[in-house]
Amino acid sequence: MRKLILARLSLASLTALVVFSFSSSAFGAATIVIQNNDAANVGFNDPTPIAPVGGNPGTTLGQQRLNAFQFAANIWGTMLNSNQPIVVRAQWTALSCSTNSAVLGAAGANDIFSDFPSAPFAGTWYSVALANALSGTDLNGATNEINANFNVNLGNAGCLDGTHFYLGLDNNHGNDVDLVAVLVHEFSHGLGYQTFTSSSTGAQASGMPSIFDRFLFDNNTGLHWKDLNDSQRQASAISINKLAWDGPRVTTDLASVLATPVLRVNSPGGIAGNYTVGTAGFGAPLASSGVTANVVQGSPTDGCAPLSNGAAISGKIAIIDRGNCNFTVKVKNAQNVGAIGVIIVNNQAGVIGMGGSDSTITIPSLMVSDSNGATIKAQLGAPVNATLLLNTAAPSGVDGANRALMFAPNPVQGGSSVSHWDQSLFPNQLMEPNISSDLTHSVVPVWDLTFSILRDIGWIGNKIGDSQFFVRQHYLDFLSRAPDSSGLAFWNNEIVSCGLDQACIEIKRINVSAAFYLSIEFQETGFLVERTYKIAFSDPNGQAVIGGVPTVIKVPRVRFSEFLPDTQQIGAGVQVGIGNWQQQLDNNKAAYMLAFVQRADFQSAFPSSMTADAFVTQLDQNAGGVLSASEKASLVAVLGATPNDVAKRAQVLRAVAEDSDLKALETNRAFVLMQYFGYLRRNPNDAPDNDHSGWKFWLDKLNNFNGNFVDAEMVKAFLVSGEYKGRFSQ
Repeated sequence: MRKLILARLSLASLTALVVFSFSSSAFGAATIVIQNNDAANVGFNDPTPIAPVGGNPGTTLGQQRLNAFQFAANIWGTMLNSNQPIVVRAQWTALSCSTNSAVLGAAGANDIFSDFPSAPFAGTWYSVALANALSGTDLNGATNEINANFNVNLGNAGCLDGTHFYLGLDNNHGNDVDLVAVLVHEFSHGLGYQTFTSSSTGAQASGMPSIFDRFLFDNNTGLHWKDLNDSQRQASAISINKLAWDGPRVTTDLASVLATPVLRVNSPGGIAGNYTVGTAGFGAPLASSGVTANVVQGSPTDGCAPLSNGAAISGKIAIIDRGNCNFTVKVKNAQNVGAIGVIIVNNQAGVIGMGGSDSTITIPSLMVSDSNGATIKAQLGAPVNATLLLNTAAPSGVDGANRALMFAPNPVQGGSSVSHWDQSLFPNQLMEPNISSDLTHSVVPVWDLTFSILRDIGWIGNKIGDSQFFVRQHYLDFLSRAPDSSGLAFWNNEIVSCGLDQACIEIKRINVSAAFYLSIEFQETGFLVERTYKIAFSDPNGQAVIGGVPTVIKVPRVRFSEFLPDTQQIGAGVQVGIGNWQQQLDNNKAAYMLAFVQRADFQSAFPSSMTADAFVTQLDQNAGGVLSASEKASLVAVLGATPNDVAKRAQVLRAVAEDSDLKALETNRAFVLMQYFGYLRRNPNDAPDNDHSGWKFWLDKLNNFNGNFVDAEMVKAFLVSGEYKGRFSQ
């Protein structure tokens, strides 16, 4: 088995000449500078020609390495607050290696400070980068804040032979080691994810604890490291499953991050329950919502050839035996015939993690033991219904009080013990001691706890700078659902594809954001709700201050408290391109309209005594006169002699709401309204506003730019607003 080791340096000093520096700026709150510490023709200065890869435009090995460093630095730079530059003095050098094992990199704080102005705790060591951020001053002058060494020999003979650093920025690393993930890990150590107390002796630096020690909780004594003596800390550092982290941010956030992967058999009752599983390092990650379907045996049973019973497997979970070919081949063959998940049955007792790499696999898979597999297969005729999921009710890698466990092996592992998560946490976490192939580049919940632990030790930041979090939030805010894995990856890649081009990233974030409003899914759900309220109730009068003069204007009728549940009702179970979504959407619309016309406020506006002509005329008038004479006559005919029939009323209401002329008329108005509903989660005249002047301002501006939201800078203005960013600031 290959062993890929992530280490750290504590207060190490690098002495080679600084040749080049490169800084991050972006739109983030911290500037992280990569300082090239390599000699000519070495490391960052290696002139070996190399083709651009994975969004990394460099044409030499050295330039691609430097680009990857800066990309990783920007990941932290977009999220952490500091008015002082953070300098990472980096070099490529020979680190410990063997044919099957390698230290990939090592980094840590170059200095530590205590009792500085604004220090949260007296008599406590802080990494210099954090101390500078907290104090708002440059405590260490021209000296760098972080030292970093990375293994220049990786992939060469005798150093994890044939496995190299992947220098692309898109995490599509295959069987190689993703350099960006390793860098983000190592930079985290330099930012303060480390204790400055010796894991070997328990001795504190100059007799004082580090801020990290305040949250290291020893279950054997019931005390924190800051309160233990040297011998107790020494024993705690090798207390397997007894050393935990009890910082408030991590403790709160781990419930949304950590879980136990399970196969849940729902029926038949005789075998129902949760089954222990092994997970895959490829394909879609398991989700708390799970993938549920009946289970069908693949043919051939080992799944090593194209499956001949594709019709039976399509839309189902395939069960396939281990052996005779790679796991990725089996899962891909099942995916090719429409399987939505795969269960691999081990050919021996227990389960293992399934390795392999295939970026085209987009469905989840897991492994069960041979005995459990036999139990399930014996009942397939029942049939068997199962769910592949993450059980968030049972977080992994925690102690009895749900505190995340730290890495405390016996004996001590220098550079790894204590200053990493325990390897029992799942999903795999960035700050475990060994690199995992399934890590994303995101460091925030719901994927990772690194941002959370940095918050515990004192960092201030904003999760919205994380591109994957940014995209996920748009699914929640505009589509009222969690993202599907393929959609999340697609839109995140739109932003990541810009690499280091900050102007490109800004435009991509704007365009990705606007794409959610323009998407079919929103147009057929949220936008439909807005139009339905307009034609049902027209636009009420509101007040705006224009040019200092109070002005009465027409404002959208629908309120956020109405819009949100109605949008969720129409969108329930709908994901464009997934399953029979068109029929589900049509059914939802029909049910929504039928319920809508029976609401008391609608019946008050459209009493049952109205004639067919009066009913249609009122809808058209509220809509702004969008119906042609023939369209109006056709809808009057639908109502016929029973205009108070609720089914017919619902049919007519929907027809007017879906009129193409109404859609064109309302597009800009709804777009502006959704800036308030989507980004700010409030009505345009809610506090801190007290009227509709903002709504009117942006509507006029968007109209003046003929709906071009980029030229109008409307989306950009909301994305960079303090109110929007304040939703995610911590």
